[in-house]
Amino acid sequence: MFGTKKEMSEQDAVDQAQKYAKKVNEDTVADLVNKEEKIKSIFGKAEDLKKYWDDACDIFSLIKERIGGAYTDTPWPTIAALAGALLYVFSPVDFIPDFIPFAGFIDDASVFGFVLMSANVDLEKYRAWKETRKTSVKQIESSIDIDEEVPADRAMSTKEE
Repeated sequence: MFGTKKEMSEQDAVDQAQKYAKKVNEDTVADLVNKEEKIKSIFGKAEDLKKYWDDACDIFSLIKERIGGAYTDTPWPTIAALAGALLYVFSPVDFIPDFIPFAGFIDDASVFGFVLMSANVDLEKYRAWKETRKTSVKQIESSIDIDEEVPADRAMSTKEE
């Protein structure tokens, strides 16, 4: 079967996604963030996963914002599912072992795509929040005139009582 593409059924993808999501806890998520570059490199190299590069980057961003407390609107089951999908991609031995040429990442793409579809509403909500936040920062930066001279007494004001 080497060199041929084996299809993964939708039910297999659901089963694998749920299996990996059940393994996720706060420590797992923290460990996952430490493996970010290694996992992203898989998305960059595996043909079946390249189309999910932006999604993987956004998911890591979401997870880090959630851990840091800046964005808490995504429910834990969604975080667990997304983290589980990333862990599935990272695992070299899964439904179709990654070392099998031309087929090893088909299952990874199936599981990741399924979880992405399932978490789409929460991920889009996060992306909108992130864009709004980015726009707000740009507005603040543009309202600050860096060349404006601040009088010395206002630059380092100290209140003595």
